Amino acid sequence: MRFSACSSKVCIDSARMYQPGFAVYITLDFMNPAAILLHGPTSAGKSSLAQALQDCASVPAFHVSLDAFVTMSRRRDMRNAEDVAEAYRTHCENLRSTLARLAETRFEIIFDTVLRQEFELEKCLRILAVRPLYQIHVWAPIEVLEQRERLRADRADGMAREQASHPIFIRSYDLSIDSSVLSPVQGAEAIRALILASPKSNNALQRTVSPPAELDR
Repeated sequence: MRFSACSSKVCIDSARMYQPGFAVYITLDFMNPAAILLHGPTSAGKSSLAQALQDCASVPAFHVSLDAFVTMSRRRDMRNAEDVAEAYRTHCENLRSTLARLAETRFEIIFDTVLRQEFELEKCLRILAVRPLYQIHVWAPIEVLEQRERLRADRADGMAREQASHPIFIRSYDLSIDSSVLSPVQGAEAIRALILASPKSNNALQRTVSPPAELDR
């Protein structure tokens, strides 16, 4: 099946949608700008996938990351557990305020987070629910996560294993992206294809995406 419309810059061929370099373009005259949640443990590839989504977006896309707020303070400067808790609450409040402001704009929102507190995640999702909201699980096998973690100076050993096994990630998603199998570009193309195929879908079944056999793994 092929959809094309020059005025809306929509062009997708299901036989080509996962080929390297094939992008899906969606503009505001085709659908409302989406909110895309990229949810997964540290080192899963969320930030790289977010950047690839920005590259193939035909409307301006804001990449909002919890890390950008958390790094405003340094944990080692905290004097006690109360300081740590208050700083975290402040980061989450600032995050929600930013998401709420962006939800009022015509820009696409790409929300990249490892949030593991159900109530904090749900607060963010309620804010984004005014948009067509697509929830994407970004993951990789634990050995891949740990290998990536060892190469990152900003991650302590053991974070990936601790986070990957958290029950928050056992939830219903619209799409599951294994970043050890799909490159950021291929993952972004799969998400764009989902948005085109299931506009404003609230009950999409979870799908695990793998590339065709001929793609280089």
